[in-house]
Amino acid sequence: MKLKKYIYGLFLIGIFLLPGCEDFLDTTQMGVTSQNDFYNTDEEVTQALYAIYDKIQSDNVNTFQLKNMLSDDALAGGGGRGDNSWGEKLDEYAYGTNNSIITANFTKYYQIIYTANLLINNLENADTSVKQVAVAEAKTLRAYAYFELVTLWGPVPLVTTALNPDEYAQPNATIQELWAQIEADLSEAIPDLPLKSAQSEAQKANVSKGTAQAWLGKAYLYQEKYDQAAQQFEAVITSGEYELVDDFSTVTREASEFGPESVFEISYTKEVSSVTECTWIVAFCGPRSPWFSAGTSGISETAWGWVEPRQGLYDAFIEADDEVRRKATLMSEEELINDFGGSFRIDGNLPYGSYGLVRLKHGAWVAETPGEAFHTIGGVNYRVTRYSDVLLMAAEAYNRMSSPNDVKALEYVNMVRERVELPALTVTGNALFEAIKTERRLELAFEFVRYQDLIRWGDAADVLADQGKQIPRGDGTFFEFPDAGFKEKHWLLPFPESELLVNTNIVQNPGW
Repeated sequence: MKLKKYIYGLFLIGIFLLPGCEDFLDTTQMGVTSQNDFYNTDEEVTQALYAIYDKIQSDNVNTFQLKNMLSDDALAGGGGRGDNSWGEKLDEYAYGTNNSIITANFTKYYQIIYTANLLINNLENADTSVKQVAVAEAKTLRAYAYFELVTLWGPVPLVTTALNPDEYAQPNATIQELWAQIEADLSEAIPDLPLKSAQSEAQKANVSKGTAQAWLGKAYLYQEKYDQAAQQFEAVITSGEYELVDDFSTVTREASEFGPESVFEISYTKEVSSVTECTWIVAFCGPRSPWFSAGTSGISETAWGWVEPRQGLYDAFIEADDEVRRKATLMSEEELINDFGGSFRIDGNLPYGSYGLVRLKHGAWVAETPGEAFHTIGGVNYRVTRYSDVLLMAAEAYNRMSSPNDVKALEYVNMVRERVELPALTVTGNALFEAIKTERRLELAFEFVRYQDLIRWGDAADVLADQGKQIPRGDGTFFEFPDAGFKEKHWLLPFPESELLVNTNIVQNPGW
């Protein structure tokens, strides 16, 4: 005890003998690089760039749930009512401003923007090719985040610089300002980005010139600037950088990652030593244990059963006589039993929230995890944009442009159909437009685009009017929720309650 008092006394004396408290406190923190001293080397720039990709990779279960369950492709599922309570609110259109899945995604997109702004602002006078390309990538990723925000929430705050604490409360931007920023970021990035074929093995998960061109075309398409959209999509198609893979069943499987059909995908790993770089949808969004028995199907038997396929999606494949894509997208209970010797019932009952369908696209494949002992993680990448998506968006743009070119539109949509052994379409005009809508649903099911398609087409109110009004109990009966379904206020998601509490300058979306 005396020794401690002696040392403490010397410490106090030392403080008083210093020239002054201000000088004592004005020291450089050891082992920490200030923002002003960072971004000076290629290595530091690369570290800052991958911080943006890290944010895109984050919160993957909430990302998977949000747009799939808002669409007519999936419902919440789980082990019983309330097991996936926030998801139930989404697929029944009963969510509010405090929904944790909505909040998590809103936060994620602004984290992407924040990290992108840091890099862009600190490299304004970039003097190396690494820095120049890094800025182009950051602008592309910032545009991606703002695209998600403007198409889901509408007039969100527009921030393109790193803010001081007293500047955090930013007002709503206009829709026009947000689209202008997206267009500017992508237009400025395209000349400096490499083609996919010019990227090294280490860069294969990065955005390329084709990514930015496809996303600029998509931004134009969503604004109904069809002529400009067609031009951008045509640049991607004629670049020779992309092609459809022969086997549709592999388009979201591990074996085809970064393949010729990939325009951009979010990269994950199944290495147990890097669990923060994994996805968690195998655990949360595979068929519900213990009801599900895989037989020889190769699907995990240890999942929670969230994001269950809706019967209407299965019926849409049947109506279109689309066997190839159906069998690669979801499996019926009958097929599970007859083809693989599995089962999906306990005492004759399915799990809550299930129609007995098993999702295969972005499925819970044991071969794509470290094994059943580690079923909670998986490593399959999220496909954000595939070449088939570009072809279908191009077909839509050509069909809707000021002087429609249905010859070109049919060429591109039929390329997608030919791959899955469907006959060529011959319809034109509005009939072709409706056919393209169907084609997009069947080609891109569970790939995060269906909900935003329904919103931008103005179809959401009709298609989703009865969503959530009946939820299967598993015993052949249904929970009835007559107040469920899409309503006027649902054209835009609400700004999260947590955002409103800290940002008094933002105006909530109508109806919330």
